[in-house]
Amino acid sequence: MTHIISKDRRAIYSRRIKGFWQEFSHNRIGFVGLLLLFMYVGMAIFAPWLTPYDPISSTRVAEGFAAPSWMKILPEYQEHPYTMRISPTWTIESGSEFVVAGKSAEINIDIPRNPKPIDVNLTTSFDYPYEVPPLRYIASFALDVKNIENTMWAAEMLIVAPNGNITRIWYETYRRIELSLGVEQDSYDYALLQKELGDPKATNLARLIFVEPAKGEYQLFFHASFVLDPPDTQTMKIEMSFQNFQFFIPGLVHGILGTDFIGGDVFSQLIYGSRISLVIGLMAAAISVSIGVLVGVVAGYLGGVVDEVSMRIVDILLCLPMLPLLLTLVKLFGKNIFYIVLFIAIFGWLGLSRVIRSQILYLRETAFVECAVASGASKQYIMLKHLVPNIVPVALASLVLSVPGAVLAEAGLSFLGFGDPRVPTWGKMLNYAFGHGAFENFAWWWAIPPGLAITFLSLTFVFMGFAIDEIVNPRLRRRR
Repeated sequence: MTHIISKDRRAIYSRRIKGFWQEFSHNRIGFVGLLLLFMYVGMAIFAPWLTPYDPISSTRVAEGFAAPSWMKILPEYQEHPYTMRISPTWTIESGSEFVVAGKSAEINIDIPRNPKPIDVNLTTSFDYPYEVPPLRYIASFALDVKNIENTMWAAEMLIVAPNGNITRIWYETYRRIELSLGVEQDSYDYALLQKELGDPKATNLARLIFVEPAKGEYQLFFHASFVLDPPDTQTMKIEMSFQNFQFFIPGLVHGILGTDFIGGDVFSQLIYGSRISLVIGLMAAAISVSIGVLVGVVAGYLGGVVDEVSMRIVDILLCLPMLPLLLTLVKLFGKNIFYIVLFIAIFGWLGLSRVIRSQILYLRETAFVECAVASGASKQYIMLKHLVPNIVPVALASLVLSVPGAVLAEAGLSFLGFGDPRVPTWGKMLNYAFGHGAFENFAWWWAIPPGLAITFLSLTFVFMGFAIDEIVNPRLRRRR
């Protein structure tokens, strides 16, 4: 590094950086922008630690449109339930030889000829501490069966509410046992509801179980009956493991920012969205500024045909509508985040190239450039060593001020449904909120935060850009 940059030049750069920081730190607007930038960078880096949920795959962490937990300070939300995941230990009440281990029940049956069914009953209970009933529940468990011989079975699961009401939430008629069975029964299981209630319009079994006031202890019963098949067989033999039971009750309040329409955590989507917005904004701005500097320096210094052709291309591109072209390009090439960055950058360098060209037209007539030409320096050397360093302040200010435009362009594309569906973005959050009932359900916690996040991220770079422009442009400096 010492061979690339001389000691004197390092001293000059060090002095310039210190002077720039001293000016920037005394600019209140710029300093506020810098603090906001640190906040967004911290959100992007520490996203896995700030939220336990994956923004794409984590759904149904609570009920759809669940309100933020802090809203429980309001009287109307105080008895709304949090999400409950109940994994109780079962107790065996009757049956043959069995062993209970942890949260699973292992049942071993090896009985000689017995024409009567063999019944096995498992019981457990859980406490529901809220007055307001949930909108639904989900019961799931796994049955692992092996060493099956000459056996058919029937089973059912019952739940007894504190008021004594008994509801059958799952059942299976007599049939041969398969090697394994995984069951997930939702309270919106229409087929079960219609059979259980005899009502083709039945929609929600949870409303029969949890009746307001819903607070109290609920009992769960799992009953299985085993019978010989064919009945004249000498032996019934089975080994069954009832395990991984979970009774899931989605909460009506959840987390810092509630949930979306499918019960996804809004706060995790907001936090992870900062990563994509920062990457898109910085990458698109860096590419567009690089292109603008290159075109502006080359066109301004070489002049002639190069200048004329370059500026006419800029004029043509400036006349084209940006948004329809972006939509068309994304539709043609696919909804990929890297394509989106590239397309935004293609339309972001036009104005800067004109500014840089005007600066170069002035600089190429200065004495130090004429001295470099007289000493025999090549055009590439003059552009790289003499012209580019003098337009770096302008390019830096333009780089910072270009980020908000890129962020807003991506948010606009995602809001219109042209964003990358594989990544969480604030624009996609707004698109889903607008299209899936956030406004109809007054779920402001889903629609407002991403809009505010986009606004404040844009203000972050606007504040910093104004401060940098004020420092590097002597005509904008204020007396302090």
